[in-house]
Amino acid sequence: MPLRPGDVFALLGRDDSAGWLFGADYDAMRVGALVRFDLPVNPADPASATMEATGRISYLDPPRRIVIEQQAPWAGTVSCTMVPAKDGTGTTVRLGVEVPGDAVTWLLRQRGYDPIEERAAADTVRVGVLVSKSGPASIFGATTEKLALMAADEINADGGVNGCRLQVVVRDDASVPDVGAEQFRRMAGVDGCRVVVTNCTSAVFPVIAKLARRLGVLLVHTPINEGGRYSPNVVRLGERPSAQLRTALPALMRSTGRNVYLAGNDYVWPRVMNATARHLVERLGGTVAGERYKPMGTCDFSDVVDDIITTRAEVVVSTFVGSDSARFERQSYAAGLRERCRTLSMAYDESTRELTGGDAARGVWAAFGYFQEVDSKTNKDFLRRYRERFGATAPPLSSITESVYEAIHMLAASGALTKDFVLTDLSSALRAQRASGLWQSARAIEGKAAKRPLYLAEAVTDGFRISPR
Repeated sequence: MPLRPGDVFALLGRDDSAGWLFGADYDAMRVGALVRFDLPVNPADPASATMEATGRISYLDPPRRIVIEQQAPWAGTVSCTMVPAKDGTGTTVRLGVEVPGDAVTWLLRQRGYDPIEERAAADTVRVGVLVSKSGPASIFGATTEKLALMAADEINADGGVNGCRLQVVVRDDASVPDVGAEQFRRMAGVDGCRVVVTNCTSAVFPVIAKLARRLGVLLVHTPINEGGRYSPNVVRLGERPSAQLRTALPALMRSTGRNVYLAGNDYVWPRVMNATARHLVERLGGTVAGERYKPMGTCDFSDVVDDIITTRAEVVVSTFVGSDSARFERQSYAAGLRERCRTLSMAYDESTRELTGGDAARGVWAAFGYFQEVDSKTNKDFLRRYRERFGATAPPLSSITESVYEAIHMLAASGALTKDFVLTDLSSALRAQRASGLWQSARAIEGKAAKRPLYLAEAVTDGFRISPR
């Protein structure tokens, strides 16, 4: 049956047959809202492959037009216009996608081509930044890139690194191991990066860690991680499973119950996290009611939610990531799980909370070394600089994204980062900084620089509420 523009507009993000932003996912249709969507590689071809993208609604004129400022995998504009048929019997949906130079470069790199670029100048030190600008983990991508560029600019404004200008080279792993490996090789080869900073998932990490050892590159892995054996080529700065769980799980089990359900994406980090959780639950006198895993990119979590309800779990430990986590929490909320149990989501940051939406996110708990709400002068100054540069509507910060900013500053402050650095010297310098806590990052507490605590926080409508220590 032919649909009028208002009918089509009502389907936006709720029915792929509406023909607009394929697979669009958002919490609220309002200016400033975060949107995740599957961008067609060739908008002129309905059968074209798609890529996952994120952006924010910048203009809204229902039922005629919506404009999205795209943030990842490149910065651009996506517009959707509903035009009524002349005979009044239907609607034409026009999709406009801006393809700037950065987009062309991104597409070429993802397909294995090397656009001609300038070599690094003699007085420049290059540091690679590998991040998910597309794929399920892409909601972290835009903020990570902004913070990496901001860190480099601050370092250069302060005199650079050993008399050299610091340049960050950002590449996209698409949340896929093979893509991450290819982009890592290009950074080490074509781009000349002997140091690569990443907040990639643990699905990508093992592949690039092997490449780092083979290519003689220092890999600095900044987000939450499952730990592992020592390697001079790899420095891991993020929170570990045991620390996160010890911060959060005892308190939630005391206040809610001892019947715990473990659920997450099917790769290394969730399985290690859940194995650690199982040991802690049993040590605390609790029971693991069930354990389920879903591939990254899953949209339907009804079987997991139904199993949680059947087992009468009182606490859910979630290790879903990115857009998967947002969908899982929305579906959990819709099924009434918030009324009967608490969720401890181990990778639930500000961007994920925002994509989930205020009502569905309320009551989800997280444990990180950094939240935007940390009440310290250092953090307030950091947030002010970020918003002055990128605007009041810039994407939110979180432990997963702030960690890259911190790592780049730590590299510059190490004293060992030069164009011809000795890998073991730089690796040791970073480990020493991490152990001492002397680097005054946004995570630091005034007067307690040697202590870098984890915070337990509950998601609320507009952010997180940090629990008193």
